[in-house]
Amino acid sequence: MRTSITLIFLSLALFCMAQTKPCYQEKRICDNTKIANCYNLVSFDEDTDTYYAKKDYRLLYSGKCVTCYRNGQLKSQISIVNGKQDSLGKEYYESGCLQSEMFYVGGKLDREITFYFDSTNNKAETEFFKSGIRNGIKIQFFNNPSNDTIAYANYKNNLLDGLKKEFYPNNKIHRIAEYTTGLQNGSQKTYSNKGKLESELSFKNGEKHGAWHYYFDSGLKAKLENWSEGLKNGEFKELDEKGLILTQEFYKNNIPIEKHIQNYPDGKPKYITIFDKKGNVIEETSFDESGVKTEIIKNDQ
Repeated sequence: MRTSITLIFLSLALFCMAQTKPCYQEKRICDNTKIANCYNLVSFDEDTDTYYAKKDYRLLYSGKCVTCYRNGQLKSQISIVNGKQDSLGKEYYESGCLQSEMFYVGGKLDREITFYFDSTNNKAETEFFKSGIRNGIKIQFFNNPSNDTIAYANYKNNLLDGLKKEFYPNNKIHRIAEYTTGLQNGSQKTYSNKGKLESELSFKNGEKHGAWHYYFDSGLKAKLENWSEGLKNGEFKELDEKGLILTQEFYKNNIPIEKHIQNYPDGKPKYITIFDKKGNVIEETSFDESGVKTEIIKNDQ
């Protein structure tokens, strides 16, 4: 008995799949003898987002109308109440596939809106609005068979607020960052497609702040930076994959201080510059690959 029921459901599923046409085969032809064409009925004022009756520009338009492509395919269908777009509006690609679904209340975007890719009918983007203001989750998608997520973010009063995540096509995380009222605030991490940590950064009110770390695929450190609310403050260093120092610098409130070095790939010095506490060069020295020293600047104090 169970086998029979399973076969029935399977047959129904296959029948439904066979009956479902690709979106580009579902033509929505405009019948010019029956349709209410927006081009003939309304005039749109972009400054006020208001629809007026074309027969009398003093009158606010109310009613439903559509627009069409030159090939006769339906382009959009909207509902207007007292000059403002109201309820669900749909737009289509010239192919016949759905392009977007947007819900309006009193001329302002409201609730979830959705955009689609042409031909595949995969989602391209979804986001939430409240009275014309972006509020809630926004998701962007790849146009691949699994419709993977590209980016995920949360908005509050049109500003990024909370976590923002970006992904590779395989749904592996690429970047994750923290925002507060539109500004980066907190940590930011990026990863390679193999899941390896590439960088660890931090921000304060949109400014670089704290220690910034960059890594090689091996996991060894490639670079170090130290920031304080957008200013260089501390050690800045670059290394090779063997751990040898390539460059090393020190700053205090964006002013270069102490010894700055640049090395050859084997770790031997190439340039050395020494600064005083005010950022003035006290000494500058260069070295050739044999280690021969040349004094460029030498200020006796």
